[in-house]
Amino acid sequence: MYLIKKKSYTFALDTKCILLNFRTMQESGNKTENTSEPLNDFFNNHHDKLVCTANKHGVPNVSIMGTPRIMESGDIVFHISDPISVTMENMRENKEVVFMAYVPGERARDYHGVRIHTEVTEIISSGEKFELIKEKINERFGNDKADELLASITCRVKKVRPVVDRGQQWNEPPM
Repeated sequence: MYLIKKKSYTFALDTKCILLNFRTMQESGNKTENTSEPLNDFFNNHHDKLVCTANKHGVPNVSIMGTPRIMESGDIVFHISDPISVTMENMRENKEVVFMAYVPGERARDYHGVRIHTEVTEIISSGEKFELIKEKINERFGNDKADELLASITCRVKKVRPVVDRGQQWNEPPM
């Protein structure tokens, strides 16, 4: 159980303490380090996540998605089923993607959660691997859901930041 205490309330995040190592890449002012955190449980237990993309011209898009999951490898994998997907087109043009999962707070600065900066490494929409994914979806959710699948996307985690970033770790309060 992971407790987060704020001035006026306390809430708990149930974790299994499965720890993943993410090697954060050096970017302006951020040191390169290895971090071990219960990130996968927090992220994977939030059904609706924000997925932020931009096209090759920098035009942004934000969508809400339930399927992104952090895998044992540390990569984020998710599926696209919508025939018209701005998110998918953007990822084909611009490989940079940010995922966000959060718990609302009393005020915006009291929000708790994580922003995960990633890079698309694979988009598959046919072939043996794609058919295996469809089979797994069919076993779990039925043939209708499996037939809707248009693509499976894999993203490599580059950087993890808290929703309200004041230099602390993603799972620490900003104040």
